[in-house]
Amino acid sequence: MTRKTDASINLTYELDAAPSKVWRALTVPEYVSRWLKRPTGKNEVPEENALESSFELRLISADPDTRVRYSIKDNDAVSVVTFQIGANGSGGTTFSIVHELAMRAANSNWQQPLRAAA
Repeated sequence: MTRKTDASINLTYELDAAPSKVWRALTVPEYVSRWLKRPTGKNEVPEENALESSFELRLISADPDTRVRYSIKDNDAVSVVTFQIGANGSGGTTFSIVHELAMRAANSNWQQPLRAAA
């Protein structure tokens, strides 16, 4: 399910993986660096551990096995991404992502980081 407002995108997924596995993917640096990168081109695959200098990812908070929040700075835009994790009835995980624009420069393309989360 996807819900979009002017400055946020809300996504919810049902995953087959156990909540503990999803938690590790969101908090273990080696795993985070594999999938949470600045998008390159349409068909390009980013090099492993290669974040561009204009892309900054910072941990804001982590509530063990339930919620992780990151601040993402991409060029002049700053956004906050919240990942929520919960067990579902089938042994998997209900996984929610809320990507909110926190700040933008006056002349920047502020929608770009939001589109990256979709």
